[in-house]
Amino acid sequence: MNSHSRGSLLVLLSALSFGLMPIFARFAYRNGVEVQELLFVRFTLASVTLGLLLASTGKASLPPKRQVLTLLALGGIGYFVQSTLYFTALLYVPVSIVSLALYTYPAFVSAGSLTLGWERVSARLILSLLLALAGLVLVVNPVLNVAPLGLLMALGAAVTYTAYILVSTRALRGTRNETASLLVMVAAAVTFGISLLPTGRLQINWSAEAWLWALMISLISTALAITVFFQGLQLIGPSRASVLSVSELIISVFAASILFNEALSLTQLLGGSLIFFATVLAARSENAARNEAHGLSDLPRRSI
Repeated sequence: MNSHSRGSLLVLLSALSFGLMPIFARFAYRNGVEVQELLFVRFTLASVTLGLLLASTGKASLPPKRQVLTLLALGGIGYFVQSTLYFTALLYVPVSIVSLALYTYPAFVSAGSLTLGWERVSARLILSLLLALAGLVLVVNPVLNVAPLGLLMALGAAVTYTAYILVSTRALRGTRNETASLLVMVAAAVTFGISLLPTGRLQINWSAEAWLWALMISLISTALAITVFFQGLQLIGPSRASVLSVSELIISVFAASILFNEALSLTQLLGGSLIFFATVLAARSENAARNEAHGLSDLPRRSI
């Protein structure tokens, strides 16, 4: 197997691992696990695992102090909010809807970059935005009367994720992705731990099955997913890795339909298809290629 094929398989393995995360979360909730507890355990165990891996391979190194502070803020504030919104939305809205709503973020990132003057207007960019918005309307509209709070949380997670990416793209230029991921996760773990202490809700005397799902999220859908993604990234580059990562969305929707009987309506399938193609267009845009050429990596999004 050549390096290009191996890199593609590694990125697809990462997408599979990330795509199964909401499935594992749903099973954890069924076993009495609370959202904040789950996220505290997830980031704590993933931080320890990734830290040991980086130390054992000699890749552990701190970036400049300013970037360290930025990463800690991204994890302790930005990703604390994003993860809370996303995982809480899974309590109220089907996995497939949450996943599709979240995956509008590439189009939002492009819109934000355009607004900030970081990208130039192009037909592909405009088409990506229109497809994402149209797809979102088709996906969300049939279920607006079910759990509007959950839908707002899912969309809030997409917007928060967009801000996280826009900040990290420019502020963390030149930082090793693995190191950035580790610092973001450490900060998120600390924030979740602090948020639980005053309420006395930090109780993890779960059943064996509950721990199984928590470990799957921590080790498979976080530590492993991050590690193999960056390994594949080195072999195939950011643009192709971003396109292949879109398969994460398909995996989440397909697994939810099989395991939770979350069958999408024809309208929602059409909307999901529009979001999928919008994401691919955003990843393959001329602006994304230009950012890659100038070292403006958008890959901190894969840190979580």
